[in-house]
Amino acid sequence: MNLINKICYVSKENQNKITLLMNHLLVVYAFLIPISNKAKTSVFFCILLLFLYRRNFIDYFKIAFKNELLKYFILLYLVFLFGMFYTSDMDSAYAFMNKAKFLIYPLIFLSFLDMRFSFRILNAFIFGVLFSEIVSYLIHFQIIPPELFIGKYKVYQTVYTDPAPFLNHIKHNIALAIVISVLVYRLLVNDIKNIYLKILSFIFITTAFINMSLIGGRTGYIVLFLLIFLVVFLVYRQKIRKVFFISLSIILIMFMYMYNFSEQFDNRVEAAKNDIKSMINEKNYDSSIGLRIIASYYTIEVIKDNYLVGVGTGDVMQEIGKLSKDKESYIVERVKSPHNVYLQVLAQVGIIGFFIMMLMFYKILTYKTLDKKRDDIIKILTIATLIFMIPGNFFEFFELAMFVTIISAMISNYKFDVFVKEVDYKSILKYILVIIIFLIIGITK
Repeated sequence: MNLINKICYVSKENQNKITLLMNHLLVVYAFLIPISNKAKTSVFFCILLLFLYRRNFIDYFKIAFKNELLKYFILLYLVFLFGMFYTSDMDSAYAFMNKAKFLIYPLIFLSFLDMRFSFRILNAFIFGVLFSEIVSYLIHFQIIPPELFIGKYKVYQTVYTDPAPFLNHIKHNIALAIVISVLVYRLLVNDIKNIYLKILSFIFITTAFINMSLIGGRTGYIVLFLLIFLVVFLVYRQKIRKVFFISLSIILIMFMYMYNFSEQFDNRVEAAKNDIKSMINEKNYDSSIGLRIIASYYTIEVIKDNYLVGVGTGDVMQEIGKLSKDKESYIVERVKSPHNVYLQVLAQVGIIGFFIMMLMFYKILTYKTLDKKRDDIIKILTIATLIFMIPGNFFEFFELAMFVTIISAMISNYKFDVFVKEVDYKSILKYILVIIIFLIIGITK
């Protein structure tokens, strides 16, 4: 019995050590979000094991629930869970819930997340995107091949003309747009003190923007242009004329560069024009933009008859298929979701579920920490999310994981009884070593 007690008992000192280790692992997790879903899943599994071994669940859950935003994440998850009870396409419902599970991750994160790690987690994500950008350039300039396999294991796979190595081109450009906006904001408010980090940030902003012009993700372009306006507004909100002048000038310069020097940007703009012409003149919706428009149309038709509680978590595409089979049967073959999160949620769980989702975003947008910089970064990420939800997705392994991780980091307001060292070269090397280990696990998984 004594032996069992010794094995099961975890002292407060050891609990604190475990808490510190979990924070370090979350830094690694944030870095891996734009790089490898399998690797980051392995990191989360380790965090979960440590969470279970640490014990004292009630006490740590109490710490998590001290943050009022947690209940909104959980409530939205429960809405989709409830939608499982009246859905018929269970395979689609399970696939959706496998992604929506990230909504309950803040329950785990906030039970151990020390506020001193907040910006370390944000920085880790930024460096993860930087790493992805570097690989993208190496592929673009044909220094490394567009696809890399180690035996049967895939490291990355893309093409020279659209070099988004780890994410698809839409997600890649969204990640770059968010990081550019955050770095511009931090430079404008003088949040980055080290001169070398300032130079690195400026270089990253420039190279990231150029990298965006090489990638055909139009959603990222829209997100970037709108976020630049938001960033300037957040910094100079008392000087509205200055806001408009600076933001419009930056946006115009960016647009002119892309229009004159980016072949990929020109191609995507031209493709958009052709898609619109084809829709207007030929009623042909079998194109990138056309599929989004026609899918949205049929999603609205689904909502009309099921506006209160929706058709269930997994039945949206099934219902779209029923309505479109005689005219546009290709829709369900070409798209796997309505490509508009607002309409998707309305169709899945009705007005009630939609209200809860928008309430969650409202509470996040209006959340106040003791640090204005944190508040503004929360706003940047949330507004970016609300934008890319219009033509894209949110309940995905990248988008939702990114959102809940960074938001959890920014809203963390608890200090645990642990000693947190400043980041030095030794700790950076340790992080790199752990990242490499998990990348190997992710590749061979």
